[in-house]
Amino acid sequence: MNDDVNDRLRVTAEEFEPDRDRMWSRVSEGMREPRVRAEPVRTGWRIPQLGLATGAALALIGAIVFFGQFLGIGPVVGPTSEPPAAGPGTRSAEATDPATSDDASSDEEEATSDGESEATETSEGESESTPELEGAPDWLWTDGSVNPNTQEFWSQSDLVLKNQEPLAELTIELRIAEGEGVESTGSWTTADSFFTVAEVTEEDGFLVYRWTLQEGKVLPAGEYTLAGQFNHNTGTRSADGDRYSFEAVTEGGESGAVEGDFA
Repeated sequence: MNDDVNDRLRVTAEEFEPDRDRMWSRVSEGMREPRVRAEPVRTGWRIPQLGLATGAALALIGAIVFFGQFLGIGPVVGPTSEPPAAGPGTRSAEATDPATSDDASSDEEEATSDGESEATETSEGESESTPELEGAPDWLWTDGSVNPNTQEFWSQSDLVLKNQEPLAELTIELRIAEGEGVESTGSWTTADSFFTVAEVTEEDGFLVYRWTLQEGKVLPAGEYTLAGQFNHNTGTRSADGDRYSFEAVTEGGESGAVEGDFA
């Protein structure tokens, strides 16, 4: 049935012929008629009514704010306080008990004073002795170092002795770790009239220089230097494996011993 209706509509549409003359005549008549512009209808009461409504709304808001402030509710209206300017004395915003603050300041000052005192004592201790000499007696100070004139194929190791008491007996050993080309070339001291000529031997993988006091001599309190010289293969040589030792007896019979290295 739908197909039949569609066919009929199609035939009717094809047979339709619009009356063009009639349509043009109606358009022409419409163009000849005078046009009247519709003016919007204005009433004089709308604007005043809008102003009154706005004023009433503002008055109501003002009343609400006033009563809210009067009753202590709502946000506080007033100037906003500026944060304190940062400066040398600025601290955190947390409240601090004055007594606690004073105690803390006192503790900090004491800690600072103690720290400075300990640092001073440590500095003085380091200037008087090296870490290797912690077990040394007060009257005996020693040190070992590589001479700055050491070259790529030749080295000199220096030993320094500071004794505050006269020494009746003293044995000093400088042990150089043996390596390629290590060979003694000599030794010397700053007090040849008290020390014997160094005895040079090879013991347990070390080239050993050994000094003692000359028979019947007492070494006065003072500072003395002893050195061992030796060749080695070309190149910078490390002294990490080298060692030294001092064994002494004072004129009063007190003995002491010190061992150290060149690390």
